[in-house]
Amino acid sequence: MLKLLSVVVLALSISSSWANEKVFYGRDGRVEVFSASKLWQDKAKSTAALISLDNLIFDKESNTYKVSPTGETSMGEKLGLCSDVRFKEQINISTCSGFLVRGDVLLTAGHCASGEMKDICSSGKYAWVFGYQAKSFENTKNIEFNKEDVVLCEDVLEVAMNRTVDFAAIKLSRKLKRTPLAFNKAQEVSNSEKLVVIGTPWGLPTKVAMGGRVLHNNEKYFFTAALDTFQGNSGSAVFNEKTGLVEGILVRGKTDAVKDEDNYCRRVNTCDEQGNNCSYIGGFQVGEDVMRMPFVYKRISSHL
Repeated sequence: MLKLLSVVVLALSISSSWANEKVFYGRDGRVEVFSASKLWQDKAKSTAALISLDNLIFDKESNTYKVSPTGETSMGEKLGLCSDVRFKEQINISTCSGFLVRGDVLLTAGHCASGEMKDICSSGKYAWVFGYQAKSFENTKNIEFNKEDVVLCEDVLEVAMNRTVDFAAIKLSRKLKRTPLAFNKAQEVSNSEKLVVIGTPWGLPTKVAMGGRVLHNNEKYFFTAALDTFQGNSGSAVFNEKTGLVEGILVRGKTDAVKDEDNYCRRVNTCDEQGNNCSYIGGFQVGEDVMRMPFVYKRISSHL
């Protein structure tokens, strides 16, 4: 399965399969955007969350969007998580992640714009929302968005979705006053590079996940990494920690959660830093798969 987060489906089918949907490796490296370094705070400004408009309400007085009652239920309650799971008290209204590569063009995973999500633009039911972040440790729920940071999808410019290739280029309904992210256009990521991910794990407000590393680098279109990512991270930008360039798009990975039979709840699937000794044994994924940006660039360059 992929990294798209269908909140409604998950809420109704907690006992169903969570195959290949992300996990964390070693220690959980996720942090709130406001507690990350300025470099990653700036990068996060150009990332977005795909949110159903059912989860948003426009407030004319403040000229902002607020989270609707539909979206106020906590992640822990929706997903049946154990009481000690991190961020369980926060909302989770994002379905996919994405990032700007032009003022009005955004990249995401292909499965976020195909299959059950093929009507992402034509349905008018979704918006790409920038600034989906907790504001402080004391205020992780009362999130609102400026009107200009909520933008509709105009067209799917390019989409590919199969067992190896998984990306989409989305034309937004207007240009944003945000800096597009610079990305690697030519060279393959080296095996020694440290990686950082910015996106919406399990649909949560945006997190910066530090401490990622390349595990396998021999596939033509994607590489496999140890990244602390989950459902909802599909489409996240994966950065080279040293250069700050986007190396790829997160698209799929290991199973997210495992049942705690004693406490009747679910816990995060935890692996060592090599992707081994996981608390969930099974599945074919050896890590988190990341579409290579040089390959994606060749496919979308005419749109930039």
